[in-house]
Amino acid sequence: MQRPSLLTATADPHEVLCRHFNVLKPVIPLHDSLSTPATIELSILRTPHAIPDAPLPTHVLFVTSSSAPPLLLPIHATLYSTGLRADLPVPDGAPAPVLNTSTVTVPVVQLSVPHPPTLALLLLFALALEPSPHTALAYRLLPPSVVEEFPNSAAMAAVLARGAGLAALVERNEGMWRNVLALGVSDGKVVEMVGMVWSVTKEARRVRGRMQAGNR
Repeated sequence: MQRPSLLTATADPHEVLCRHFNVLKPVIPLHDSLSTPATIELSILRTPHAIPDAPLPTHVLFVTSSSAPPLLLPIHATLYSTGLRADLPVPDGAPAPVLNTSTVTVPVVQLSVPHPPTLALLLLFALALEPSPHTALAYRLLPPSVVEEFPNSAAMAAVLARGAGLAALVERNEGMWRNVLALGVSDGKVVEMVGMVWSVTKEARRVRGRMQAGNR
Protein backbone atom coordinates (compact mmCIF):
# COMPACT_ATOMS: atom_id res chain seq x y z
CA MET A 1 0.00 0.00 0.00
CA GLN A 2 1.45 3.35 -1.06
CA ARG A 3 1.81 6.03 1.58
CA PRO A 4 -0.39 9.10 1.17
CA SER A 5 1.34 12.38 0.36
CA LEU A 6 1.06 14.86 3.22
CA LEU A 7 3.42 17.53 1.90
CA THR A 8 1.08 20.22 0.65
CA ALA A 9 2.41 23.56 -0.56
CA THR A 10 1.93 25.16 2.86
CA ALA A 11 2.64 22.19 5.14
CA ASP A 12 5.45 22.36 7.69
CA PRO A 13 7.93 19.55 6.81
CA HIS A 14 8.61 18.95 10.52
CA GLU A 15 4.90 18.38 11.19
CA VAL A 16 4.62 16.18 8.09
CA LEU A 17 7.58 14.06 9.21
CA CYS A 18 5.88 13.47 12.56
CA ARG A 19 2.59 12.56 10.90
CA HIS A 20 4.31 9.97 8.71
CA PHE A 21 5.37 8.23 11.93
CA ASN A 22 1.94 8.69 13.56
CA VAL A 23 3.18 10.88 16.41
CA LEU A 24 2.66 14.45 17.52
CA LYS A 25 5.52 16.92 17.24
CA PRO A 26 7.97 16.25 20.09
CA VAL A 27 8.47 18.81 22.84
CA ILE A 28 11.54 19.00 25.06
CA PRO A 29 10.53 18.65 28.73
CA LEU A 30 11.29 21.80 30.71
CA HIS A 31 13.68 19.98 33.02
CA ASP A 32 15.70 18.84 29.98
CA SER A 33 15.67 22.16 28.10
CA LEU A 34 19.36 22.84 28.76
CA SER A 35 20.62 19.36 27.94
CA THR A 36 20.02 16.43 25.65
CA PRO A 37 17.50 14.02 27.20
CA ALA A 38 18.32 10.31 27.01
CA THR A 39 14.75 9.46 25.98
CA ILE A 40 11.60 11.30 25.02
CA GLU A 41 7.93 10.37 25.22
CA LEU A 42 5.91 10.86 22.04
CA SER A 43 2.12 11.00 21.82
CA ILE A 44 0.71 8.60 19.23
CA LEU A 45 -1.81 9.79 16.66
CA ARG A 46 -5.00 7.79 16.51
CA THR A 47 -7.76 7.38 13.91
CA PRO A 48 -8.84 9.38 11.94
CA HIS A 49 -5.51 11.23 11.96
CA ALA A 50 -3.25 8.19 11.89
CA ILE A 51 -1.80 6.65 8.72
CA PRO A 52 -2.67 2.93 8.52
CA ASP A 53 0.36 0.61 8.84
CA ALA A 54 2.81 3.51 9.27
CA PRO A 55 5.75 2.59 11.52
CA LEU A 56 6.19 4.24 14.87
CA PRO A 57 9.56 5.95 15.37
CA THR A 58 12.44 4.09 16.98
CA HIS A 59 14.49 7.21 17.75
CA VAL A 60 14.30 10.99 17.85
CA LEU A 61 17.09 13.05 16.31
CA PHE A 62 18.22 15.95 18.50
CA VAL A 63 19.60 18.50 16.05
CA THR A 64 21.14 21.66 17.45
CA SER A 65 21.68 25.01 15.76
CA SER A 66 23.44 28.18 16.88
CA SER A 67 20.55 30.32 15.67
CA ALA A 68 17.44 28.34 16.64
CA PRO A 69 16.08 25.98 19.31
CA PRO A 70 16.97 22.28 18.93
CA LEU A 71 14.99 20.28 16.39
CA LEU A 72 13.43 17.00 17.53
CA LEU A 73 12.84 14.81 14.48
CA PRO A 74 11.34 11.32 14.75
CA ILE A 75 12.88 8.62 12.57
CA HIS A 76 12.86 4.85 12.17
CA ALA A 77 16.30 3.26 12.33
CA THR A 78 15.66 0.84 9.45
CA LEU A 79 14.42 3.59 7.13
CA TYR A 80 17.35 5.77 8.16
CA SER A 81 19.95 3.11 7.40
CA THR A 82 18.27 2.35 4.06
CA GLY A 83 17.97 5.95 2.95
CA LEU A 84 21.23 7.36 4.27
CA ARG A 85 24.77 6.02 4.18
CA ALA A 86 25.86 7.98 7.26
CA ASP A 87 25.64 5.91 10.45
CA LEU A 88 22.95 6.72 12.99
CA PRO A 89 25.05 7.74 16.02
CA VAL A 90 23.12 5.82 18.67
CA PRO A 91 24.85 6.04 22.06
CA ASP A 92 26.10 2.84 23.65
CA GLY A 93 23.54 1.42 26.04
CA ALA A 94 20.62 3.33 24.52
CA PRO A 95 17.32 1.80 25.66
CA ALA A 96 14.86 0.12 23.32
CA PRO A 97 11.60 1.93 22.50
CA VAL A 98 8.82 1.42 25.05
CA LEU A 99 5.28 1.35 23.69
CA ASN A 100 2.32 2.24 25.88
CA THR A 101 -1.35 2.71 25.10
CA SER A 102 -1.09 6.28 23.84
CA THR A 103 2.64 7.02 23.85
CA VAL A 104 5.96 5.59 22.73
CA THR A 105 9.19 6.42 24.56
CA VAL A 106 12.26 6.35 22.32
CA PRO A 107 15.97 7.10 22.73
CA VAL A 108 17.29 10.49 21.68
CA VAL A 109 20.23 10.66 19.26
CA GLN A 110 22.33 13.78 18.82
CA LEU A 111 23.00 14.61 15.19
CA SER A 112 25.02 17.41 13.64
CA VAL A 113 24.28 18.52 10.07
CA PRO A 114 25.43 21.51 8.02
CA HIS A 115 21.95 23.05 7.74
CA PRO A 116 19.34 21.98 10.34
CA PRO A 117 16.42 24.03 8.90
CA THR A 118 16.20 21.85 5.76
CA LEU A 119 16.75 18.48 7.44
CA ALA A 120 13.07 17.56 7.97
CA LEU A 121 12.29 18.23 4.30
CA LEU A 122 15.26 16.16 3.19
CA LEU A 123 14.30 13.23 5.43
CA LEU A 124 10.80 13.11 3.93
CA PHE A 125 12.30 12.23 0.55
CA ALA A 126 15.54 10.50 1.58
CA LEU A 127 13.61 8.04 3.78
CA ALA A 128 10.98 7.56 1.04
CA LEU A 129 8.18 8.77 3.30
CA GLU A 130 6.70 11.07 0.67
CA PRO A 131 5.41 9.30 -2.46
CA SER A 132 5.27 12.57 -4.38
CA PRO A 133 7.29 12.91 -7.59
CA HIS A 134 10.74 14.30 -6.90
CA THR A 135 9.68 17.53 -8.61
CA ALA A 136 7.65 18.16 -5.44
CA LEU A 137 10.98 18.63 -3.68
CA ALA A 138 12.02 21.22 -6.26
CA TYR A 139 8.78 23.14 -5.68
CA ARG A 140 9.67 23.39 -1.98
CA LEU A 141 13.13 24.80 -2.78
CA LEU A 142 12.42 27.08 -5.75
CA PRO A 143 9.56 29.41 -6.77
CA PRO A 144 6.94 27.79 -9.05
CA SER A 145 7.81 30.13 -11.89
CA VAL A 146 11.36 28.74 -11.81
CA VAL A 147 10.38 25.06 -11.64
CA GLU A 148 7.99 25.53 -14.56
CA GLU A 149 11.06 26.04 -16.78
CA PHE A 150 12.40 22.57 -15.84
CA PRO A 151 14.46 20.92 -17.35
CA ASN A 152 15.95 24.04 -19.01
CA SER A 153 18.40 24.96 -16.27
CA ALA A 154 19.57 28.15 -18.02
CA ALA A 155 15.99 29.42 -18.22
CA MET A 156 15.41 28.42 -14.60
CA ALA A 157 18.44 30.40 -13.47
CA ALA A 158 17.41 33.43 -15.52
CA VAL A 159 13.95 33.52 -13.95
CA LEU A 160 15.34 33.02 -10.47
CA ALA A 161 17.91 35.80 -10.94
CA ARG A 162 15.13 38.28 -11.63
CA GLY A 163 13.09 37.34 -8.57
CA ALA A 164 13.13 38.50 -4.97
CA GLY A 165 14.72 36.71 -2.04
CA LEU A 166 17.65 35.22 -3.92
CA ALA A 167 20.10 35.55 -1.02
CA ALA A 168 17.84 33.50 1.27
CA LEU A 169 17.37 30.85 -1.42
CA VAL A 170 21.14 30.61 -1.90
CA GLU A 171 21.62 30.01 1.82
CA ARG A 172 18.82 27.43 2.04
CA ASN A 173 19.60 25.49 -1.12
CA GLU A 174 23.32 25.35 -0.43
CA GLY A 175 22.46 24.11 3.06
CA MET A 176 20.19 21.40 1.66
CA TRP A 177 22.90 20.27 -0.77
CA ARG A 178 25.49 20.15 2.03
CA ASN A 179 23.08 18.02 4.07
CA VAL A 180 22.73 15.61 1.14
CA LEU A 181 26.50 15.23 0.95
CA ALA A 182 27.02 14.97 4.71
CA LEU A 183 24.37 12.29 5.24
CA GLY A 184 25.08 10.32 2.06
CA VAL A 185 21.56 10.16 0.63
CA SER A 186 21.12 6.82 -1.16
CA ASP A 187 18.30 7.73 -3.56
CA GLY A 188 20.02 8.96 -6.71
CA LYS A 189 16.91 10.84 -7.84
CA VAL A 190 16.86 12.88 -4.64
CA VAL A 191 20.59 13.61 -4.98
CA GLU A 192 20.12 14.59 -8.62
CA MET A 193 17.17 16.88 -7.87
CA VAL A 194 18.82 18.70 -4.98
CA GLY A 195 22.03 18.99 -6.98
CA MET A 196 20.11 20.49 -9.88
CA VAL A 197 18.37 22.96 -7.57
CA TRP A 198 21.69 24.07 -6.09
CA SER A 199 23.31 24.39 -9.53
CA VAL A 200 20.42 26.56 -10.75
CA THR A 201 20.60 28.67 -7.60
CA LYS A 202 24.35 29.19 -7.98
CA GLU A 203 23.92 30.17 -11.61
CA ALA A 204 21.13 32.60 -10.67
CA ARG A 205 23.49 34.23 -8.17
CA ARG A 206 26.11 34.58 -10.91
CA VAL A 207 23.56 36.01 -13.36
CA ARG A 208 22.31 38.47 -10.73
CA GLY A 209 25.87 39.62 -10.08
CA ARG A 210 26.42 40.15 -13.81
CA MET A 211 23.16 42.10 -14.07
CA GLN A 212 24.10 44.33 -11.16
CA ALA A 213 27.57 44.95 -12.59
CA GLY A 214 26.03 45.98 -15.90
CA ASN A 215 23.78 48.53 -14.19
CA ARG A 216 26.63 50.37 -12.53
